[in-house]
Amino acid sequence: MKQELLILPFDHRSSFLKDILGITTKPNKEQIDEVKELKKMIFDGFLLAADKEKSFGILVDEEYGEDILREAKKRKIITCLPVEKSGEKLLKLNYSKKFEEHIDKFNPDFVKILIRYNPLNKKDNQKQLKVLSQIDAFCQKRKYKVILELLVPPTKEELNIKNYEKDIRAIRTIGAINEIKEKIEVSIWKLEGFEKDQWKEVIKETNKNSKIIFLGRGEDKKKVTKWMKAASGHKEIIGFAIGRTIFLETLKKYFSKKISREVAVKSISKNFKEFIDLWRKGE
Repeated sequence: MKQELLILPFDHRSSFLKDILGITTKPNKEQIDEVKELKKMIFDGFLLAADKEKSFGILVDEEYGEDILREAKKRKIITCLPVEKSGEKLLKLNYSKKFEEHIDKFNPDFVKILIRYNPLNKKDNQKQLKVLSQIDAFCQKRKYKVILELLVPPTKEELNIKNYEKDIRAIRTIGAINEIKEKIEVSIWKLEGFEKDQWKEVIKETNKNSKIIFLGRGEDKKKVTKWMKAASGHKEIIGFAIGRTIFLETLKKYFSKKISREVAVKSISKNFKEFIDLWRKGE
């Protein structure tokens, strides 16, 4: 079987509070406990679908998922830990200067970095690239593999430029961000979906030894399925990281007391399993 990485990401923090609990302010203890329970439900759904397969992983934050991360390590499940501060337009470190000890605390299989980066936004990019280099240097030193999630915000100058072309330009820049043009050590690129022919052009720009997983962006099942079919067949694309498409509507129903916890967990498991089967069917 070829290399494979199928991730259920639920590291959402500020968006989780807003989309499910309906709050945009700092959560109180009761709300924090509610989020922890919702994330535990996602993990329980993951466990129902995972069936101890080595290629399955979770992406979850320390703030609301510390117990989940520890349990996953015990079960030898692939763990991915986000390092970026949630809800920020520009890349900032979670836990600021203490980010290193928080990574070491969990010893994850992957450190995930989300960066909203467009080379044309030169005003803010220097700060972001400095933070990215800081994280990358630490991860190289400590032998942590990096998942780099790249989102490219559009600019007014790019109204007629396709998304994959914007990603290519951003990947080229990130690949040589410091003065001696050393490549950022990206193990896995986490990118949005493209057409099959567009993927060929994107793949050419990624690091020689890196792989790709595509993300769901919270889109509906029909669109994510289309992306999945376009991604299959490329040996460099080894899987996916689909989150909100799998769990968001289910958790909303549970939170509004329309369904039970048991039904919600089974629904999340079923949705995740459907994407797993669809991905493997396309191999």
